[in-house]
Amino acid sequence: MLALLALALALAACGESETDKFVDDYTPLNDRLLKIGAELGDALEAVESQSDAALEKRFSALAKQLEDVNGEISALDTPADLQDEAKGLNTALDAATGDVEDIAKAAGAKDAEDAAAATLQLSSNAQKVNSAQNKLARATGAEVGQR
Repeated sequence: MLALLALALALAACGESETDKFVDDYTPLNDRLLKIGAELGDALEAVESQSDAALEKRFSALAKQLEDVNGEISALDTPADLQDEAKGLNTALDAATGDVEDIAKAAGAKDAEDAAAATLQLSSNAQKVNSAQNKLARATGAEVGQR
């Protein structure tokens, strides 16, 4: 009975299109990306109530999470009809990750001016991430982020 079930699952997977496979693989990454975005928003709102050391740690961790999810999205076998959307998201995430890393570095250096500049740059790049994420989410049926 188990062998038949395994065979049925294997056959079902064979019938899955390249786009369906991508959607299955991308959807949990999209969910993670939305969660990281919410955590990043919370971190930015709590900046004034935390020490520089705590900010450096928190923003470094968020940058690493962004980098990881971006790498996983980039590693997906993206179908041709979604490559522009995926590439746009990867590019936007690269820029935003760099901004979050810059915020962490500025906090570690206790440099409020650099932190403010990186935060302004992140604001711009976060809008690009949101736009790119929404395009790919709409194309795959995944959850759309803030508008």
